[in-house]
Amino acid sequence: VRPSFSRPPRVQCNLELPTLKAGKTTLYFFPDRLLIYDASGIGALAYPDLKVDTQISRFVEAESVPGDSQQVDSTWRYVNKKGGPDRRFSNNPQLPIMQYGVLAFSSVSGLSALFMCSRVDVTAAFRTAFAPVLRV
Repeated sequence: VRPSFSRPPRVQCNLELPTLKAGKTTLYFFPDRLLIYDASGIGALAYPDLKVDTQISRFVEAESVPGDSQQVDSTWRYVNKKGGPDRRFSNNPQLPIMQYGVLAFSSVSGLSALFMCSRVDVTAAFRTAFAPVLRV
């Protein structure tokens, strides 16, 4: 996920809004509410009705590692019972275990979106910045 600034389609707006896109769901952060575009249509959610949770997650990264993330451990693609590399596999690379921040949005009306951030401090900063208007 890459946060951006954009204008929502089919809405006349004179400013570019903070935007998060997750698959077919796009969240537009208006000053007074969250506008949600997804496959089923368009919805609006007042910030007091939005629940935001943050967590820290450990993730075994088998693909490219974000340059700004933190590696906290490593493991093998195939692990034996004692935790070491399983020698039965010739192609058994060591994989990094990365620490990511998780930003979870939810509401009683059905919003459920998870964003993994390569830096844990970003999720904490988001929660702190929006705390005055959100139900945290």
